[in-house]
Amino acid sequence: MPETGKKPVRDGDGLLPESFVPGLVPTLNNTGWMTETLDDISLAFTDYAGSIEAESLDIGCAYGIATLAALDKGARIFACDIEPGHLDILAQRIAEEAAGRYRSKAGALPGIDFKAGAFGAILAARVLHFLIGEEVEQTVAKMHDWLQPGGRIFLVTDSPYTGPWKAAAGDYERRKAAGDPWPGFIADYAQYLPDNADPAGRPAFINPMDPDILRRVCENAGFEVLEARFLSGGTKWRTQRDHAGVIARKP
Repeated sequence: MPETGKKPVRDGDGLLPESFVPGLVPTLNNTGWMTETLDDISLAFTDYAGSIEAESLDIGCAYGIATLAALDKGARIFACDIEPGHLDILAQRIAEEAAGRYRSKAGALPGIDFKAGAFGAILAARVLHFLIGEEVEQTVAKMHDWLQPGGRIFLVTDSPYTGPWKAAAGDYERRKAAGDPWPGFIADYAQYLPDNADPAGRPAFINPMDPDILRRVCENAGFEVLEARFLSGGTKWRTQRDHAGVIARKP
């Protein structure tokens, strides 16, 4: 399916850091980037969150591109991110009329927790690949508990075919064919960074995934998978396999 629904991030009013990579905004904690466009899975989350009465969770929200879009559609949103500075910036970007439908909390996966049945929908966009396989499984199982019956998760991860680590895509394909459950896992992320990149503060590892992996994890956690596929990125270097995305339902 072509990605026809992309929308640009709203003007940050000078609050967002400047970026030297078109299409991406650097995070304050140097762990990654926020895209300036909503991919199809994230866009579907904003539509769905705006259509239900229950509160929805945007976890790993960064500066809130999906949160802002969902609020514009009438959603009730709980935003969560590991970096409190991101939430500080996001709070300044919330429209006055939406303030009563928004709340936030700083926290990190997989340790953070919420009450069972707290949410009608959950988005985790470009977050799970910063976790090892066991933590991904633990996190998705928690999401199943956090959702109300009939609720949906929307997951997006970086794939083995994007970023500096795409140089290891051949190794990923060999490991997947051999049955490795986490064939994209790279223990030494720094080895794939450009020579001019400072590895300080960056993740020690990266765990890019494909749609098959996301489907497996969701099904093992008890979800019914509605959609699982590759997604195109939001930069000029995009391909049709930059990210993996899944939408799944809690029965």
